[in-house]
Amino acid sequence: MTTPAHAPTDAEPAHAPTDPEPARAPTDPEPAHAPTDPEPARAPTDAEPARAPTDPEPARAPTDAEPARGPIEDSEPRVAAIEQELSALFRRSRSASLRLARRVHPDMDAAGYALISQIELGTGTSGTGTRASDVAQILGLDKSTVSRGITQLENLGLIERVGDPDDGRARLLRLTSTGAERYEAMRTQRQTEFRAILDRWNPTDLADLARLLARLNTDLG
Repeated sequence: MTTPAHAPTDAEPAHAPTDPEPARAPTDPEPAHAPTDPEPARAPTDAEPARAPTDPEPARAPTDAEPARGPIEDSEPRVAAIEQELSALFRRSRSASLRLARRVHPDMDAAGYALISQIELGTGTSGTGTRASDVAQILGLDKSTVSRGITQLENLGLIERVGDPDDGRARLLRLTSTGAERYEAMRTQRQTEFRAILDRWNPTDLADLARLLARLNTDLG
C-alpha cells in the first residue's frame, strides 16, 4: 500500500523555491583584479654596469714571420705550370708545322706552311685572294720576311698573284690549283689525326678546350 504525499502542516510551512545565490560582488578589501604589466627589465646597478654588444674579434693581422698572401702570389704556381705546358705545345707545334709543310711540298719549310695556311684562310670562299700586307699583319711578321716566303711559294707553284677587283693597282695572293689540291689533302690528313686523339675526350672537355684556347688567343692578340 502506498503512502500519500505528505502535506505540509502549520508547524512546517510549504517551502517556496528559492532563487540561486547571486554572484558576489567584490568588496573594498578585495578589489577587482586588473591585468598587471610584465615586470620591467632590471636596470644594471653600479656594481653591474650595462653590457654593450661586443664586436666580433678582428681578423689576426699576419706577422713578419707570416706575410700576407695575395691572389697574385697564390696564382704563381698555376701560371708557371701553364707557361711550361704552352712552351711544350709550341715546340711540338713547330715540329708539326714542318711535317705538314713537307706533305704539301718536300721543299717547303715551316714558315712557308704558316704563309700558305694564312693565304688559304684569308682567301676564304670568295676565291679572290688576300693582300700580302694582311698576311704579314696577322702573322706578326715584317714585310721583307713575308715577301721572301711568298717568292718561295710562287717558285714552288703553290700560290699566284692576281689582280684586285677593287683596286686595279693592287695584287692579291691565292693558292694555285696545285697548291689548293695539296693543301686540302694535307688538311684532311691532319684532321683525321686530330680526331684520333680528341675522340678520347668527352664533349664537355672539348667544348672547354675550344673556348679557353679562343680566349687565350684573344688575350695574346
